[in-house]
Amino acid sequence: MEHSQEPVTPIGQTGTSIQMRHGRRIGAVLLVLLLTIAGWLYLQSHRSTPRSGSNAQQSATAVTVGTRTVSPTSSPLTVEVTGTVRAQFEAPISARVIARVQRVLVNEGDRVRRGQKLILLEDRDLDAAVSQANASLRAAGVGYDNARVAARMETSLSAARIGEARSKLAQSKAARKTAEAKLELIAAGPRRQEREEAVLAVSLAKSNLSLAESNLVRMAALFREGAISALQYDQYHAQFEVSKTQFEAAQQSKSMVDEGSRSEELRAAQQAVLQARAGVQEAEAGLKSAQANVMLVDLREKDIEGAEARIGQLRAGLQIATVTRDYATIDSPFDGVISKRLANPGLMANPGVQLLTIQGGSLRLEAIVPESVLNSVRKGAIVPVRLDALGQTAFLGRVIEIAPQGDSSSHSFVVKVVLPPGTGAAPGMFGRARLTTGTEMRLSVPASALTEREGLYYLYVVDGSRHARLRMVTVGEVSGSRVPVLSGLNSGERIVTTGQALVADGSPLIEGSR
Repeated sequence: MEHSQEPVTPIGQTGTSIQMRHGRRIGAVLLVLLLTIAGWLYLQSHRSTPRSGSNAQQSATAVTVGTRTVSPTSSPLTVEVTGTVRAQFEAPISARVIARVQRVLVNEGDRVRRGQKLILLEDRDLDAAVSQANASLRAAGVGYDNARVAARMETSLSAARIGEARSKLAQSKAARKTAEAKLELIAAGPRRQEREEAVLAVSLAKSNLSLAESNLVRMAALFREGAISALQYDQYHAQFEVSKTQFEAAQQSKSMVDEGSRSEELRAAQQAVLQARAGVQEAEAGLKSAQANVMLVDLREKDIEGAEARIGQLRAGLQIATVTRDYATIDSPFDGVISKRLANPGLMANPGVQLLTIQGGSLRLEAIVPESVLNSVRKGAIVPVRLDALGQTAFLGRVIEIAPQGDSSSHSFVVKVVLPPGTGAAPGMFGRARLTTGTEMRLSVPASALTEREGLYYLYVVDGSRHARLRMVTVGEVSGSRVPVLSGLNSGERIVTTGQALVADGSPLIEGSR
């Protein structure tokens, strides 16, 4: 049987082989490292070579550009203030009466005209109030007419009473004189003259009796009609009885004269005188009573005045009821836009509870201005305004109002700037206004000289060897076609204003016209 035998390596030869393999590995690592460094250098050289070639090409070719020497100029100092756009008018619309909402005729965003109907309320109760006021006014008119009729009747009756009382007094005085004369005749004894007087007395007494009877008949008719009181009727009845008694006494006196004086006749004559005097007193009292009844006429006049006042009061009540009924229709107080609707049909409207909100008039930016710059703000000044919702577009507004009182905590004042129409602004937008607070001397460059890259601004400055040097600058707010330079540029330096597209940093320049 054959066995394979491995070659036997001597110990010295084995160590030498291991050393050789280790050396080969180190060489391979060094080779890889060298190749990596060589590749990196090649890539760097490959990227930088075109740029260097381009710079060399540009530096070799001079560019014709427009230049300008920078010098300080007077520039406005401004401050930006912020505020909110609001409408000139804003009115909450509410009801003046308690009523249920019947219809709402507008929606949010609707444009309305002054006097346009916005909300209709139920008006049945209000119509009933107007009808009731009309009925009360008619009733008061009837009462006024009755008072006038009563006053006319009272005036007529009062004049009749006074006339009758005066007539009765005159008759009573005449009867008293007759009785006194008869007493004298009886006391002196009958004479021819006395008999004639007795006849005259009988005739006079009969005449008085006829007058009293006719007055009694007339007053009895008035009493039955209710035109006079029972007391007045009794007075006329008593007058009739007195006249009747006087007539009978005159007849007896005539008989006594015819028969001659007796003691009984003397006593009767004396009694007649006493009755005549009592009749005069009664007639005087009746006249005073008739004159006192004139006060009833005054009372009737007062009744008329009261009825007139009542009519005036009810007319005012009717007017109030009519105006209140008109409150069932709520109209727009001015031209504007419905900005908020809070009412729907069926809602119970109460006075002071808001149903709608309407905005109208011009739009204005109500800006918050610190008191430190308030002195530079003038009414009527034109200021640029920007609204964030409308982008960077700026438009010119006019200062129309400066609040007379500021906020004591923030030490700021509200300045209102009216916005031109057609800007697309809407109430509630956030806006900015730039106020001019003064002027200062500072460097400024044409806006065409600047280049913006990633929010930074650059321009080319011409150095002493007429090469372009790219320089970063800090700029301020653009004012027209010029931009103020806050840092990075010095007065007297020349800058490239046109032809920048052909210029690179270090390019030789040929300065042309500005």
